[in-house]
Amino acid sequence: MFFYGGEDPATGSAAGCAISWMVRHGVVKSDEQIVVHQGVETGRPSEIHVRATRNGEPITNVRVGGYAVEVLRGTVSL
Repeated sequence: MFFYGGEDPATGSAAGCAISWMVRHGVVKSDEQIVVHQGVETGRPSEIHVRATRNGEPITNVRVGGYAVEVLRGTVSL
């Protein structure tokens, strides 16, 4: 995800979609874990560990993981 001329340091939702596509198209084997590197441009390099299972045609068991550091906290009132 890019915003304000920068890069999101770690986008887990995008990594899940990316591993699903890679497994479906044979770029990565079913259940093979890979590491997505993101956030280098913002000076906050991140590693997201992802894997997915292909059962015939459908992609299932999409796993996205890593560690997080809180950088902002807030409250929204409606």
